[in-house]
Amino acid sequence: MKVTLQPNGCALYAGREWQLISQPGQGMRVFVEKNRHSAFNQLKNKARSNYNALYLYSQLMSLNNRHGMLRSLVSRAKMQQMRLQLEGGSINYNVVDGCVFIGEFGFSGDEKNVSGLYKITPSSRGAQPERALSISTKHVAINGAFSNITKASSCMPMFIERGFKPETTQASLEKSGYCLFYNSTGAGISSDMRQFVDTSSVSGGTQTAKQLAQLIKLEAKKDKEVHWTLHEKGHAVFKQALNIALQDLSSMEKSRLSKHKVFYANPTMNLNLIDSYRKKAGMQLAPQPPLLNNTSLEQTWVTGNFLSESIVSYRQLKEQGANGLRNVTAGNIASNALTRLGMLGFSSYALPALGVGMAGWAVAWGSLVASNIGKPNQKVMENGADFFNHIFNRLSES
Repeated sequence: MKVTLQPNGCALYAGREWQLISQPGQGMRVFVEKNRHSAFNQLKNKARSNYNALYLYSQLMSLNNRHGMLRSLVSRAKMQQMRLQLEGGSINYNVVDGCVFIGEFGFSGDEKNVSGLYKITPSSRGAQPERALSISTKHVAINGAFSNITKASSCMPMFIERGFKPETTQASLEKSGYCLFYNSTGAGISSDMRQFVDTSSVSGGTQTAKQLAQLIKLEAKKDKEVHWTLHEKGHAVFKQALNIALQDLSSMEKSRLSKHKVFYANPTMNLNLIDSYRKKAGMQLAPQPPLLNNTSLEQTWVTGNFLSESIVSYRQLKEQGANGLRNVTAGNIASNALTRLGMLGFSSYALPALGVGMAGWAVAWGSLVASNIGKPNQKVMENGADFFNHIFNRLSES
């Protein structure tokens, strides 16, 4: 089908009139149908206060350079029907003759367990999640790999308490409620792949990270405290969201983020990497030290956090010292580091030699393996008692 460009910023295509919405000279021309231009303007206005509208708007505006020069040249010879899958929605469009013509776009609104922001209100029936347009509470959590929103809603308060006690407890959260940015990671290889995409910034990250970035950009316009609790794979999506948001934030907006505090709970990516983005954003660390299960192979050895946890904790020691806090001490940092060093091979986990008996070696490594069964990342495990309680519970269930 032929495209006829008109001098008034419109185009004729497929027998209909289309309005240009992209900036001239910036990639491919992007059009919406003329009779839907008012709906597009309404979306643009909503984007000033609604993070989901800002997410959809930003994805529409990204279509001008989404396919690059090669796809632009190919489209001049043959029309291509495209679909951009969003979190909870999609954008259908045609690429033809170096132009993008947007068809249907929006969110379905009827799917369950969709990534996005929810207000969690406690009730006699348990935690009740409701979709939210902005953060309305002091605390917001980003879950890791819980099976559904209901499970995530009920489990996140124990991690929030761990990072912001004694001011915040599970009892106080039952009164105030909190916000949950539900991270629908899936399970198994799919979950790990999504984390890899956000950790490495492949293709600009996942759609969930792009969605969260818009929420952060909106919150940076406000002058208020926000306490973030990141859990498991929630660290990766938060890191990539910061990476995206920082490209658009002004110096004034970055200064407002200094009232934001971040707590790391059971990270499954490198702490030093995500903390570098936290520092770039000007955010503070939470009053309590990171939660790291020293018996979890994924949290310590796979991620490199057996070293990074000490680096971040020392950074926290200096930052909190400047703020008059003493929740992190040099003794805490040294104790945790020595615990992990012992597990590396200088105690019962070494090869059965040099006086270390075969039986003791087998028991030690058997305990370590057992501790990594039964989703230990979804629990608060800080000491030996927590470690053995987890093992005994797993054995009793088998």
